[in-house]
Amino acid sequence: MKCRPCFIFLSLVILSLISCAAPATPIPTTATQTPPPIPSIIAAPADTPELTPVEISSIPGFEDWSVFNAPAVDIDSQESALILTLKYQALWFMKQRGVLAYKTVDGDFKITADMYTAKRSDPNQPPGGDGTVHLGGVMARNGDGGQENYAFIVVGDDGDGLSIETKNNIDNFSEYEGPAWDASNAGLRICRMGQTFQLYKRHIGSDEPWTLAASFDRPDLPESLQVGVNIYSDSTSDLRVRYENISIQPVSSEADCTEE
Repeated sequence: MKCRPCFIFLSLVILSLISCAAPATPIPTTATQTPPPIPSIIAAPADTPELTPVEISSIPGFEDWSVFNAPAVDIDSQESALILTLKYQALWFMKQRGVLAYKTVDGDFKITADMYTAKRSDPNQPPGGDGTVHLGGVMARNGDGGQENYAFIVVGDDGDGLSIETKNNIDNFSEYEGPAWDASNAGLRICRMGQTFQLYKRHIGSDEPWTLAASFDRPDLPESLQVGVNIYSDSTSDLRVRYENISIQPVSSEADCTEE
């Protein structure tokens, strides 16, 4: 009778040792794979070599135009209008670079165009609406390379809603204002007289006079500039801009700036 408890105790010890020594049976699991992140493509920084402009001579009416940062945009035309669809993030801000379709212009000039901005995913909807920047307009830029120097006026969503934004970029530093606008389209104009750049806006299809949106004194900008239409976004792009009635004309007086 005295040995029976000992036998039971020894049996339990042996069973415990066998249990610890046995390899654990793995619990079958269903393998899951996390998809790789979508790469974010951004504009080339200003300290890299200048992007080579691409000619768009195949588009009627734009035979002497080129596109800066062409890989970021799809280019089309329709009834003399130029249509740019941004393919990925490309931003005109500080030293960052967006897209510019342009021709080289010497001396005093005015560039005018009617801009229609919309979502690429739904052309019937205005761009943005989610706190992101989606804009397009007219621009005058020093294309000599190095630091970014330019002036422009654009329409679209500046992250706070629909607006018309003016920007003055001096040696990679951006100063800008973006008051609210009541539409996703606008008639926009830049007029250069010597070192003064005057930027104008008005509603498309109206008889209203041109309204001065901003004036910049730029004695640093050279005689010859890249003058044309731009497009940019600070996020994964959902932006399409249609530019109608693009006109680049010489001017000889300030009165020319507000004439039709």
